[in-house]
Amino acid sequence: QQGVLPAEVRQYPPYAIAPEGGSVDITCSTSGSLFGVYLKQRWPRPSSVIYYEDQKEPTVDEQFRGRIVFSGRQHNLTVTVHRLQPADTGAYACQAVAKDEVWGPGTLVVVTDKPPEAADTSREAPLIRFSFPVALAMGCFFIGLALGATCVLRRTQIKKLCRLKDKNPACVVYEDMSCGNRNTVSIPNVYQ
Repeated sequence: QQGVLPAEVRQYPPYAIAPEGGSVDITCSTSGSLFGVYLKQRWPRPSSVIYYEDQKEPTVDEQFRGRIVFSGRQHNLTVTVHRLQPADTGAYACQAVAKDEVWGPGTLVVVTDKPPEAADTSREAPLIRFSFPVALAMGCFFIGLALGATCVLRRTQIKKLCRLKDKNPACVVYEDMSCGNRNTVSIPNVYQ
């Protein structure tokens, strides 16, 4: 008897840039035992965009009603959001509904200004739009998150290496005196 495989979620594209009034596709591909699939907006306002389960009526958030189209089945579902609005800018993630909570890597959606020929000329366009600062903030957030995780992981690895009972040569600290003032008395290395 084979065991039940855990769910795994793949999601693409990693980012999408579309004009206001345009559309964007987000595909959630899952494997393993699965009850259904959520597409959730995780930032800036956490909300469940849709819940989809094969052979059942999908649930669509009020903000997206009339603008969502589905294609495929729950194991390979493409969600298309039409008539994009600046408020749709954000981070979206697929979530597999299985025994455990399993998330996809996420899709950053940036909604840009309307093209000039489609813009409303009766109003003056604001100088600063919502989408650029949001995209910039998201980029900085993800870069900072990645750098922080890397630093914590590296520090943990170094601590583990230096805690070994027999001193590892990688933990010995050497002092380079080649560029210093040669007329001073050297100080013993206190780190050994």
